[in-house]
Amino acid sequence: MKNLFLSAIVATATLASCSTVSSILQNTFPYNATILVTAGSPANTTLSNVSVAQSINQLTGSGANVKDIRVSNATISVGSNTSMGIFKSVKVYLSNNGSNEVLVASREDIPDNVGTSLSLDLNTSSTFDHIMKSGAVQERLVYVLKQSPTSDISVKTSLGFSSVPNTNP
Repeated sequence: MKNLFLSAIVATATLASCSTVSSILQNTFPYNATILVTAGSPANTTLSNVSVAQSINQLTGSGANVKDIRVSNATISVGSNTSMGIFKSVKVYLSNNGSNEVLVASREDIPDNVGTSLSLDLNTSSTFDHIMKSGAVQERLVYVLKQSPTSDISVKTSLGFSSVPNTNP
């Protein structure tokens, strides 16, 4: 009887810990995309590039288990031979297959001496369930350059999302 009771406790603890780890993985997830700003792109003009990425179903395997998906952090970075100061402004939008586009993060008036990485201002008023649970997520980076680049610039955006468990999937 004692062994049965201890086995039941161990089994319950194991299942609870697996569920907790799964919940943490599904409730905080990254989203990274890379775009290329080509050499000779015009300065003082609004430009944009699109990058296709993965939905939460593709990232975690189960989008039905989460809700209230919100952006929790956003950074943008360039290679070590360039400064983010080449940009006047950047805006990051997400959409599902090009429709229902929503602003995720942005930064205006970027200083010249900012370095290779920059934290963006978040759009905390929106949830991204309808986008991140769709099958085809796209990121669009809208930017204005201060000067025309002399070589191609690889730009990486890193977005972090958080969510809460969906108790009624």
